[in-house]
Amino acid sequence: MNKKYIIFKDDDVGKDFDKLKKWVDIILKNDAKAAIGLIGRYMKNQDLNNYLNDLDKSKIEIFCHGYSHSHLPFLLIKKFGRNRFYPTEFDRNFNSHDLSLKKYRKAESKYLDGKAMTFGSQGNIWNDSVIEALVKNDFKMMFSWRKTEQDLLTIPLSDNFKQNSLDEFINIYEKNKDNPIYTLQFHHANLSEKQFNLLPAVIDYLKNKENRVFITPSELLKISKQDKYIFNLMAPENALKKKKKKKKKN
Repeated sequence: MNKKYIIFKDDDVGKDFDKLKKWVDIILKNDAKAAIGLIGRYMKNQDLNNYLNDLDKSKIEIFCHGYSHSHLPFLLIKKFGRNRFYPTEFDRNFNSHDLSLKKYRKAESKYLDGKAMTFGSQGNIWNDSVIEALVKNDFKMMFSWRKTEQDLLTIPLSDNFKQNSLDEFINIYEKNKDNPIYTLQFHHANLSEKQFNLLPAVIDYLKNKENRVFITPSELLKISKQDKYIFNLMAPENALKKKKKKKKKN
């Protein structure tokens, strides 16, 4: 029987430090693992940096969640129904994307002990020019609802954690339960007390009822190098096309 994996992805690290610590504590106390998305501009917070540097990265892995993470694009959409004038941080052009990632890398090298290999964009919104910028800035993977066209592996997203009971969670999980990679997205700053209390039951269900293995993005990357099926789920479109051409020639 093939293994099934689970990645917990938490966005917006830098916001609501107390809730972040509470969320991470629950993950660790319940013998799970997670990836947490750090917003670069918050690396000026030394208390946050100390906390992040002290984490066991084999259990809690940091990924890049951009540098500025402005909420203005979403406020404009909410007010006017659309937003043509102020796109999100990674829905612009190559030079803008490259600059944001360089700012993140510069702050990361100054304040943090490690280097992120995975990226996740604000609102999971991005355009194709992001890929070139990510490769140029030494990223290996990105979280996404869709595959990249070339050069970068994707960690497929599955669901958002917004449920208030285990039955509600199981109901949405059932739609993706057969996927070997299941990625559950969180926003710790938005979680209610009821949702925090629900989290241990969700972890127990995924581990002990569904027999999923909690992993970090870097562990998934290692698995993809040994498991062709997992690699194909993550591989960019151009890599899959090359494989098909080789098969036809043979």
